[in-house]
Amino acid sequence: MQIDPNTPVLLGAGQFTERLDESFVGLTPEALAAKACERALADTGAAEALSPLIDRLACVRMFAHSVPDFIVPVIAPFGRSSSPPLSILSRLALPNASAIYSRACGDEPQRLVYELGNALVRGEINGAIICGAEALATSRQLQRQGLSADWSDEPEGETDDRGACTELLFDAELNRHGAWNPVDIYPLQEQVRRGEIGLSKSAYRTQLAELMARFNSVAAANPYAMFDDAMTAAEIGEASSKNRLMGDPHLKSMVAKDGVNQASALVLTRWETAQSLGVADRAIFLHGHGTGSEPQVLNRRSIGESEAMAAAYCNALAGAGIDAEQIGAADLYSCFPIAVWVAMDALGMTLDDPRPLTLTGGLPFFGGPGNNYSTHGIAEMVHWLRAQSKPAYGVVGANGGYLSKHAVGVYANIPAEFPEAVPEFKAPEVVEVVADPEPDGVIESYTFQPQKGGARAVVVGRQLSDGRRWVGVADPEDAELLEWFETADPLGEQIVVSAGERNIVRRRAQ
Repeated sequence: MQIDPNTPVLLGAGQFTERLDESFVGLTPEALAAKACERALADTGAAEALSPLIDRLACVRMFAHSVPDFIVPVIAPFGRSSSPPLSILSRLALPNASAIYSRACGDEPQRLVYELGNALVRGEINGAIICGAEALATSRQLQRQGLSADWSDEPEGETDDRGACTELLFDAELNRHGAWNPVDIYPLQEQVRRGEIGLSKSAYRTQLAELMARFNSVAAANPYAMFDDAMTAAEIGEASSKNRLMGDPHLKSMVAKDGVNQASALVLTRWETAQSLGVADRAIFLHGHGTGSEPQVLNRRSIGESEAMAAAYCNALAGAGIDAEQIGAADLYSCFPIAVWVAMDALGMTLDDPRPLTLTGGLPFFGGPGNNYSTHGIAEMVHWLRAQSKPAYGVVGANGGYLSKHAVGVYANIPAEFPEAVPEFKAPEVVEVVADPEPDGVIESYTFQPQKGGARAVVVGRQLSDGRRWVGVADPEDAELLEWFETADPLGEQIVVSAGERNIVRRRAQ
């Protein structure tokens, strides 16, 4: 086919991982990102000629700038750059590049590919780099060793800083009842799925372990994985001192691990540039792109599903003009298993599907470098597609929040016009939330969490009278009740809830 010379292409992809082994130096996140950028430029086969054409460097927002101010000293105890993209640029020979600092959340890498691809189509830029990094493992290692460091930087220049935009991560009712973090909220979503497919707790734990074993086997062979220890499904699914329960049903081995030193980068330019530099054979094309967003978790039709994710996959496939059966490989966002299940449902994939579900090894094993994970997924997809001897398609799904925001890209090693924009699918608010529920309710979801000095159970319920949702906690003074949440299966059980500073859940009198 005749390829439009302005068609954007992915021409380079690079990754860098610093493990806590004998090679450990302790690089800052900006230094890690610069190394990934250098590798991505080298991967184009024309780094010297291409570098002056790069006029945008977009850095995916780091954890240190994604959290509320009072948490910053915990995330960045040694200081932080006022502009990570400018700090990265100061380490690179890219004389014409301006700086973008993205919003937070894991959907940003794919959104940036589409945004900068459009800028290439319109002739606004000639080339771009998308990059990101985290160095939380180094930060924690230095603290354990009682060492200090200075990671602060005040680079000169202007930055298109888009802000964290993390409002969707905070929900008044969940937060009021102590559910602040992914390990608190994703289990609530996972339990709903378990109930919908009718599995017992033990059977579902086995299914989670079988899914995660597929991811672990990929990470164990990936040279960029932060955690490459091989684990069997039985080991992943068995609670132990090293594999403790985080929040029922998730064990530690099943959830994203942010203690990483990882960076990745992508290089985009036009087809005509790749041709003129003699490296067109390295080009990978974006064939389809879809996005979607959800309301707050408690307002959704089902908290164990995502209409927006399904729509994003559907629109990306439609834009590429293919169906899911034509996908040769996928990298599905895997911060928690529920994100994988929902994506698999959207693609019609099952646990025994022979196609790769991940090319990295996933966030629990490869590593979860904050908002930047899917840049690694796209980088792996670039190299997977290049390695195919026949025309091939791959899909990368990027997820942000609590199944809240989605961006999906369909990539191929064959040319295609850059996909046209499709309006973002926005799922409606369907269920009303009540802060002071009536006494009679039914358990829609819950999670039991062991904690220092005791345990707790967070509950999402529905009013029997009108189906409105509420949040509560199991009576912390009732040991038998907590044991019930730990060992029994409370889904669908009718209970009594007392409204107050925190809504307190108790069992009905037997």
